[in-house]
Amino acid sequence: MDRRLVHRAAVHEVLLTGWARTAGDRYMIGAQWPRDHSFYRPVPPGAHDPLLVLETVRQAGLLVAHVGADVPVGHHFVMHAIGYDVDPRLLRLEPVPADLTIDVTYQVHGRRPTGAVKLGIRTLMARDGEVLGSGFGEMTCLPETVYRNLRARSLPPGGAGELATLHPVEAHRVNRLRAADVVLSPGAGPLTWLLRVDRGHPVLFDHPLDHVPGMLVFEAMRQALAYTGRGLLPLGCHAELTRYVELDPPAAVVLRPGGGDPVFDLEQGGKTAGTVSWFMSPGGGWRVPNPR
Repeated sequence: MDRRLVHRAAVHEVLLTGWARTAGDRYMIGAQWPRDHSFYRPVPPGAHDPLLVLETVRQAGLLVAHVGADVPVGHHFVMHAIGYDVDPRLLRLEPVPADLTIDVTYQVHGRRPTGAVKLGIRTLMARDGEVLGSGFGEMTCLPETVYRNLRARSLPPGGAGELATLHPVEAHRVNRLRAADVVLSPGAGPLTWLLRVDRGHPVLFDHPLDHVPGMLVFEAMRQALAYTGRGLLPLGCHAELTRYVELDPPAAVVLRPGGGDPVFDLEQGGKTAGTVSWFMSPGGGWRVPNPR
């Protein structure tokens, strides 16, 4: 697997193992989750980290955009929405790595004269021949020149520069062994945390970025769930994203008060960058239809 097709610099961060076209707009993709991972560690009671599902959906979307929708390598991706919904059996840890097959369909929603492409994917994930999860993504793929023009409106002259890394919350409160893997810093209230952005993190910043990577944002919310005792094993999420999260000023994840499944707002500079609903039981999230 060419790591450029999933926008990873490190080979060991590539979760996909191969692909084959099964119809004009449909692919079968192989994936493997390691029994342990340097960052996406197993969680009690013996389960793969559910954020591996989200990262797998993300990589599948990038791959299909390149090999199916003919998006050139080097385009930048803007994620508008992403989510997953799984049966906990998909996440079970066994004495061998988890081998998955992912049935992916994609639809191109539009192509611009600038070279920008907007598309969506729908996925069904199977383990040992049984479909146990689904996922989706909506994204726009931008050529370098278009992306740079877009980012010029947000980035300060010369880029973000050197940023101070905020003080982390206690690692054990968010089920982490190392402070370096904590992405939360105390916020203004009991349901608000600031994103702790370390651009030297070898997984979250696998390669240089001019914005906060989406997986750091999702990890921050999952750590907030652990911090508040809401659980370590979210079995689904549905994210609607409206803007990039910039490296500076610090962004906040804000848990809405109340019971039921948790909902977070992502806020930065007085604006909302996205809203993410998490589901702590299977079937609570956005369920995709079977690919035709």
